[in-house]
Amino acid sequence: MATIDQFKSFAPKKHELAHNTKAIIYTRVSTKEQADTNTSLATQKQYCEDYAKRNSLSIVKYFGGTYESAKTDERKEFKKMLKYVRQSGNIGFILVYSYDRFSRSGTAAAQISQELLSKGIKVIAVTQEVDTSTASGLFSQDLMLSFSRFDNELRRDKTVTAMKDLIKKGYWLWVPPLGYDNENKHQRAVDANYVINKDGELLRKAFKWKLKNIYTNVQIVEKLAKLGLKIDERRLHEAFKNPFYCGIIVSSMIPGEAFKGQHPPLISKEDFLTINAINKVHPTTHQTDNKHLPLKRFVYCESCQTPMTGYLVKKKKLYYYKCRTKRCRNNKSAKVLHDGFKNLLKCYEVDPKFSDILKEVMTYVFHNLAKDKQTEITVLKRELTGVKKKIETVEERYALGEIELPIYDKFKHKYEEEQSEIEQKIDSSGFSSSNLKKALNKVSKYSSNLSDMWDSANLVKKTQLQYLIFPEGMGYDKSNDKVRTPRVNLLFSVTSMITGVMKDYKKGEPVDFDKFSALVTAAGFKPATLRAEI
Repeated sequence: MATIDQFKSFAPKKHELAHNTKAIIYTRVSTKEQADTNTSLATQKQYCEDYAKRNSLSIVKYFGGTYESAKTDERKEFKKMLKYVRQSGNIGFILVYSYDRFSRSGTAAAQISQELLSKGIKVIAVTQEVDTSTASGLFSQDLMLSFSRFDNELRRDKTVTAMKDLIKKGYWLWVPPLGYDNENKHQRAVDANYVINKDGELLRKAFKWKLKNIYTNVQIVEKLAKLGLKIDERRLHEAFKNPFYCGIIVSSMIPGEAFKGQHPPLISKEDFLTINAINKVHPTTHQTDNKHLPLKRFVYCESCQTPMTGYLVKKKKLYYYKCRTKRCRNNKSAKVLHDGFKNLLKCYEVDPKFSDILKEVMTYVFHNLAKDKQTEITVLKRELTGVKKKIETVEERYALGEIELPIYDKFKHKYEEEQSEIEQKIDSSGFSSSNLKKALNKVSKYSSNLSDMWDSANLVKKTQLQYLIFPEGMGYDKSNDKVRTPRVNLLFSVTSMITGVMKDYKKGEPVDFDKFSALVTAAGFKPATLRAEI
């Protein structure tokens, strides 16, 4: 007859902590300075080894031995240690000097400790030993881990409060932005001495160009590159919006507030506000603009990349465009240039009888393009979120004194470059089918008579239409008497490409959508540069 004892072999095995005497030791400090002196690390190690000797434990491996923040459990050595004890299957004890050396993440640390205990692995703080085999012992351990987090948060609050006070007094606490050097590096914030460097002087020029409102950001980037300052359009845009350059400090630590900084400004506060009051899409028209010169500042000299201005020859009563650069003889009759521009617009005109089929084809093509692009953008946005988190982490660690300035500088710069690259990829891959129907109706309406519409419009409408189709303006090359458009609005570029194909279709015939899709996809999102003879 079967007995109960015969079934005991099927019961889950009990982890006997006392039977497994193998142990590992984990030590850590919070700052590099502590790690360099090695005093604390050596003390922690000695206490753990003494405990192991007293309790007949066999030490099989050491982990840590360096500086790691314990406010989260994403530490390299900590994770390496956990992975080892979980996979080895023969570790009975993790020895640490105190529970705050193990973790300061509070309840998260308690959960890790409980998980390890369920696998027969006991976390022992050799200076705070408790019996985790009892309910009161487990509670005491959890309490100590939670207190470690509470203590960490108290210290953080004190640090943040001190930082906020310094910000309110106008002291910048981080690495200065592009254009500034701190001559007193590694000193207290109150002892910092920010000076404007060579890049700062070039940025000052960029602010002046932006203030005059005669160049696009793309053109300013190109001009700065020729002078030796390489900066992408996004970073330049961020600089124009950063009040640090006019002597004002703002910080996410004190939302909604601004304070007068202790550093020298690049530009005046009035100029900064003027720049940021300018229409962000395109340069606005001025009272000095002339209705006879609608291409003023829109057209630029191809050789020196300078926006062209205009003048009137009173004797002939004729207007001309000319390059603003001294000794550049690039000028052109306004009438001739206007005629050439109207001919250029005709390249993007569509016979009204093709408007319905145009919208149908473009809708099909755009939806197909959107599928691949949306997947790409999703991946890029995920990468961007990760990089931003890294920047926040390195900033917080520097603010709390867990890493030194050289390390902060190195990784902050590295992550910001990664962020800029990803954001540029997102911008260049940007695609949205929202409001597509409305956009296509607008394009269809405009494209039926672009040249006549521009010719009959007032100065403001002319300017808006110019930049709508050619966002980066139009270059004029005097040497071959041609104009060049570096970038064309995607909708109009697609219109131009498929118009020729549509002419071969007769009303009522089926449309070969794949043919159009292949045509547009081959051309890509940045259509080939179009040149036109004047």
